[in-house]
Amino acid sequence: MCLGTSSGLLITTEDRVSTRNITCLNGSSTALLFNCEACLIISRNYEIRTPLSLTGSGPLGITYQCLRVDQIEAYHENLVRECQNFPRNTLNGYDDFCTASPFSRLRGSYRACMCASNACNFNYSECIQHGNPYWDPKPPSFSNTIVQLKDHVRCYRPYEDYNQPTYSNLVALCAPNDEECKNFIFDNGVLCTVIVDRTNRITRQTLPPSIYSAYLIKYKTMLCKSFTSKSKSIYFTPCLEGETVCMCAVDGCDRDLETCRTSTGTHFSTYSYSFSYFLLLVLNIY
Repeated sequence: MCLGTSSGLLITTEDRVSTRNITCLNGSSTALLFNCEACLIISRNYEIRTPLSLTGSGPLGITYQCLRVDQIEAYHENLVRECQNFPRNTLNGYDDFCTASPFSRLRGSYRACMCASNACNFNYSECIQHGNPYWDPKPPSFSNTIVQLKDHVRCYRPYEDYNQPTYSNLVALCAPNDEECKNFIFDNGVLCTVIVDRTNRITRQTLPPSIYSAYLIKYKTMLCKSFTSKSKSIYFTPCLEGETVCMCAVDGCDRDLETCRTSTGTHFSTYSYSFSYFLLLVLNIY
């Protein structure tokens, strides 16, 4: 559940609030985790390795996941974007036709099921059944906190100036020699990111539809203390490791921090946090 008012790239400025406490299988074995918001089960016919997919990337076979309240929107949005008919407005859903790494010649196909009742992801068929009216006559509705970005934006060419410092919170989305991946991101990006670190070095990254919400939520809820939201951008400061971060959805908006944050309709929000809790969240990031 989430409350609040719309502001630019955010449907609500408030963080999502947990509404359930269920048990799910997690990992590649039979480990149980508690305090989950939803359960997920993924089936792959072969290993898929790509940082462009939260749900598709993983080993051959079945994997299970306990989704916490700060993870659920990013994973749900990833499934909506990568699967043919995954439902947008409910947590219960499945799809047998999902594709990770759409730019690759060998497309990473998988199937996925999400459910929101206790111990519902023990196997794939059982997960599907938990979405039927017999099991759940009133399936939990779901709404996003992040605006659904569909229009492609032209950011600075990915990685033309990318030289990741060891303390950066960004992760390289493409291998240095993978031009196919770089071209896909450049042609399909929906959100531009520009980061200035504590040495004033600029790093840019173009985010595709499948993972932009994961990055935005991560900086909003975990890595940064405050944000300023405008109609086409969101500006975070201060962030972990002394970084200042701006994300924007206009062609060429990641030229620099000032260009990124220039917009209208400002809303300011500040969080307070415990530093030890802050580090714990970062270590357990997606």
